Amino acid sequence: MKSFIKWIIALSSILIFAYAFSSSYNSNNIDHLDYVIAIGIDASPGSDNLQVSFEFTDLSTFSENSSSNSSKPIINTVNAPSISECINLMNAYAGKQMNFAHCKVVAFSEEIAKKGILQEVNFLMNDPQIRPTTNIIITTDSAKNYILNSTSSLEGILTKYYDIFPTSAEYTGYTSNIKLNRFYQSLKNNDQGSVAILGTQSKSTSNNENSSNENSSEESSDSNNAYKKDVNLDTLIPGESIVSGDRGTENIGLAVFKGDTYIGKLSAIETLCYTLIEEEVDNFYVSIDNPFESNKKIDLSVSSLEPACIKIDLNNSVPIITLKLNLNAKALNGQENLDFSDKEVLKKINESFQNYLTSKMKDFLYKTSREYKCDLNGFYRLVKQKFLTLPEYKAFNWEKQYQSADFNIEMESDVISSFLVQNS
Repeated sequence: MKSFIKWIIALSSILIFAYAFSSSYNSNNIDHLDYVIAIGIDASPGSDNLQVSFEFTDLSTFSENSSSNSSKPIINTVNAPSISECINLMNAYAGKQMNFAHCKVVAFSEEIAKKGILQEVNFLMNDPQIRPTTNIIITTDSAKNYILNSTSSLEGILTKYYDIFPTSAEYTGYTSNIKLNRFYQSLKNNDQGSVAILGTQSKSTSNNENSSNENSSEESSDSNNAYKKDVNLDTLIPGESIVSGDRGTENIGLAVFKGDTYIGKLSAIETLCYTLIEEEVDNFYVSIDNPFESNKKIDLSVSSLEPACIKIDLNNSVPIITLKLNLNAKALNGQENLDFSDKEVLKKINESFQNYLTSKMKDFLYKTSREYKCDLNGFYRLVKQKFLTLPEYKAFNWEKQYQSADFNIEMESDVISSFLVQNS
């Protein structure tokens, strides 16, 4: 009996160990997988196919003996009628199965976004490997060039950059952390427009695949520089390259969708207004007109004291949307003949700040209603609460009503001096 029990224990141990280590011989172990960290989706030239580029992780960069320098991107491209067929073809080409569990961004080119991308987004949402936290980017250049030029010497591992850059919305307001699940939900919502991160490629970068030694003379010429030397964020066209550096991409502004079709862009200042309403920005900088001296600017560091309060009045011929903002600002730069310890001086600066931001907020909101004709900030949620039944709300036709809405901005703000030493 004892020998039988020993035999059972020995057999059980063998089975347990065999099962525990069986994954080492499974086709899905790390040696048999290609890990995709970014996907770029373009229109295939001369056909209705997609051109899908896959950026892979170089696993050698994670080894202890690897160099601290960033590695060159590993990007393979394939043309096919759909993303799923592109994946099958790439799996066959690579001889390994692609794994999307670590995919950080999916970039669409403007060209293909203008045709509608619902089918592609549906596939991404239904793929169990692609996480709903993957960021969605619309690129003004090709999506392939965007992911190719997203590398920088500042990061040894590119995935860190893909993880971090959307969070810059919290301290700039010039972009937004648009994830796949959020984008998909608004894309399917007839009452609301959608936004995605706007990506731009800088032609002045050394990482650009089109940049080479023969272009160095062009980059040194003022007439051929792709980035703007004199930047005015109030008039800057969204998607223009404004930064010169070793990274070949910028993420400033937002791409606007109505339904699943790309229809336009938001500039840096317009994006700041959007993120203020969405409560995504904690602090930001603005330059306002000096109320005491023309052609001079005063820099302010602004923070939000509480979420924006939104009220919607439907008792008039058109909806009236009122936004109340409560902000705090610090003056950052001293100027001659200005005493920042004087309350009257700070009061005048505060009035200039309120006039500036109120004007920009109204410009943004009227652009969404009159030009883009879609509710980007989801005001419909408050409107829907005013109706007892869903048929009554649908009969109200918020999409059409929003196009004639009026906007009021009520702002409470307090500008203080940030200078520790004042004139006595």
